[in-house]
Amino acid sequence: MPDPVILFQRLLRHAPATLHARVVTLAVNHLLRGQLLAERLDELAGKCFRLSIEDVPLALTFEVVDGGLRRSTRAPHVTIRGTLQDFVDLARRREDPDTLFFQRRLAVEGETETGLCLKNLLDGWEYDLPGHLRAVLPGPVAGLTLHGLSLLRRAGSHRNSRPAARAQGSW
Repeated sequence: MPDPVILFQRLLRHAPATLHARVVTLAVNHLLRGQLLAERLDELAGKCFRLSIEDVPLALTFEVVDGGLRRSTRAPHVTIRGTLQDFVDLARRREDPDTLFFQRRLAVEGETETGLCLKNLLDGWEYDLPGHLRAVLPGPVAGLTLHGLSLLRRAGSHRNSRPAARAQGSW
């Protein structure tokens, strides 16, 4: 089975850049709903940043507005350059931005203060799934969804404990 990042690279190479920017903007703005980070983004209000994915190649520029993003044609205050794999690893928290920067796999150009502020905001973002669900779903549906997720989580941890018990000889 081909590497998902390679498949995603191929898709990005053949889709128009306006579609990329639209999808990223919609996805990030949706994910920000119910998150403390959305309020903290006001620290960067009016600032533009560019994500430059060198191996695709693709450059997307966004402006921070009203606790979210919108596409921008303005010159960026900060440009972050890296490969698609590096950006995927950052998003999935498999890599630390400082590590990638010091390994020269991630480059940050432009206003140092804006770049550090953006990095620190993203680095400190602990995704609040319950907060997100409460923000995007009607009250009763959010409550039922959260309850269902807690049941699944408990069932998963219960299932995971059985093999250990069997290994010790108890049922």
